[in-house]
Amino acid sequence: MRKLIAAAAVALAGATLCSCAQGEDAVTATLAALDDMAHFGTLTRWVYVEEETPDPAPVWEQLTARAEEIEQASSAEIDDSDISRFNAAQPGERVSIGEDAYAMLTAARKIYDETDGAYNPATGLLVDLWGFSPRHRKANYAPEKPYDREDFLTELPAERYLDAFSSEEILDFSAVTLGEDESGYYAVKPADAFVEVDGVVYTMQLNLSGIGKGYCADEGEEILRAAGQTYGYYNVGSSSMALLADPTREGNIWEFTVASPRQFSSQSHYASVRARDAMLATSGDYEQYYELEGVRYCHIIDPDTGYPVGAAPVQDGSHIVCATVLGGGAAEGDARATALCCMTLEEALAYCRAHSEAFRAIFIWYDAAADAYGVWSNLQTWSLTEPTLSAEEI
Repeated sequence: MRKLIAAAAVALAGATLCSCAQGEDAVTATLAALDDMAHFGTLTRWVYVEEETPDPAPVWEQLTARAEEIEQASSAEIDDSDISRFNAAQPGERVSIGEDAYAMLTAARKIYDETDGAYNPATGLLVDLWGFSPRHRKANYAPEKPYDREDFLTELPAERYLDAFSSEEILDFSAVTLGEDESGYYAVKPADAFVEVDGVVYTMQLNLSGIGKGYCADEGEEILRAAGQTYGYYNVGSSSMALLADPTREGNIWEFTVASPRQFSSQSHYASVRARDAMLATSGDYEQYYELEGVRYCHIIDPDTGYPVGAAPVQDGSHIVCATVLGGGAAEGDARATALCCMTLEEALAYCRAHSEAFRAIFIWYDAAADAYGVWSNLQTWSLTEPTLSAEEI
């Protein structure tokens, strides 16, 4: 069996446990870090300045407690989470949800509308069908659904399930009703959000795995600001990050590298970006994927095809292989980065240009016909670090 591969997205250059000073805005400071693997199945890290934080424990407790609350609300793997209860609901059923789930679903709806459905959290059935749910990463994985394959890494899904799970009834996230009344927040599953395959009925399934980490970064940033933090960063899974200020560099500006999605050269990253007091999100086809007969199948599902991005037989394989979004909230940034990976080059350029006041982006486009990669960006402070690539302006 082939291995399901996972990779980190971004790394802070010179941000780990260093003590230095550069320029008149820099201060002598010692950076320290606290981290754990307790939430979202990934590493959560807080980097802080020891001189500014004599007792980091209470802040860290707030961060971890808040991450726990968000995961409990958004994870489809937790049976009694708000999202799991929505997924288990019958078509037309109203489900009471908490404030966190409501906020995440509202953010998801905003980016769904903004991207004309390129970001679509209603692809939960397709994510599971292609083998990218947490259950598939367990060492003791065994088929349990009618559509499961004995070895999902060496056998493609059956066409009847692809067609059914790609239907408008299942994927129309705009038909989900969100609201609030005297009894609290609620979500209503659309009455026609179901399909039947081989006598089994399947209903719309939501997946907030990406936007949940971004929402956690947003909430973490609020906790840090309220605690008087001005330096450091809070990182959720390497793909969602709240940057404060870097005390060790001129202008207090962090410099971080963006991981290369392919082995272009000996470099492990393709770009260096400089920013402070900003939210960052990254998505790409190299974070979780497997390969079969020369085709890469990743965890980002294109709602237009029902296939992982770049893998649909009706397409030529050209696609955005990774995208990093800077600016706006991290939850919205997560959704935007995912949406970019589902767009054509023309769509992505038009989208970034139309929303340049809300966010900036950098991404790598793969041209399958030319078998060539190119970098596109409208970031204000960045540099290309991969010598084999060329850059274009969005």
